[in-house]
Amino acid sequence: MLKWRNSEHGISAKKMKRIALIGGGGFANEVCEIANLLGYKVVGYVSKDIGTIDFPYWGNIDNLKKNKNNFDFVFLAFGSIDRISIEKRLSVIQWIKKEGFKSVSLVSPHATKSKGVKVLPGSIIAHGVVLSVNSIIDEYSIVNTNATIGHDAKIGQNVTVAPAAFIGGKATVGNNTLIGPGAIVLENRLVGSEVVVGMGGTVARNVPNGSTVMPIRSKVIK
Repeated sequence: MLKWRNSEHGISAKKMKRIALIGGGGFANEVCEIANLLGYKVVGYVSKDIGTIDFPYWGNIDNLKKNKNNFDFVFLAFGSIDRISIEKRLSVIQWIKKEGFKSVSLVSPHATKSKGVKVLPGSIIAHGVVLSVNSIIDEYSIVNTNATIGHDAKIGQNVTVAPAAFIGGKATVGNNTLIGPGAIVLENRLVGSEVVVGMGGTVARNVPNGSTVMPIRSKVIK
């Protein structure tokens, strides 16, 4: 179990904003690190099972309501690797909004955020990410390690852009979509909602809603 020490970064404990996490696995550890670097205080988490982060475990998600006076924001701290997890995240996002909880955007200080960039609440920008000029990241999306978002690109709600993926300038990615590790979306292309672009895939033309884009895999030659 990883242990995190909340760092105040020169901010008094009374002024530190408190975050409760939904999720307690490996991705939650990444969220904790970035939140800590930004001066937020993680106070607890909810999850189906006890996780790997060293903060108070409050049980299942309904217990957030019992602890609402103990935090200022919630943060969705489990990721997407397939359509099932994308749908799971969507259902939790809907629950967060229904219950009236607020979230924040977390942008790593080790990311590059250019002029005019907008990152909406609930989204996280990991270490090494490049957000180019005037790009927009909508609510509850994940832009993971070393991914690049080109100038004027628009990333929808509940989108996961996996590590080392590249989104070209003026491209648009619709809601509830997964862009896999190392995938490429070329400039000006439109990727619809509920799309999965597999690891290493290249989007060279517009992709309609609900599609799956898979690269041709290399063959092993004996």
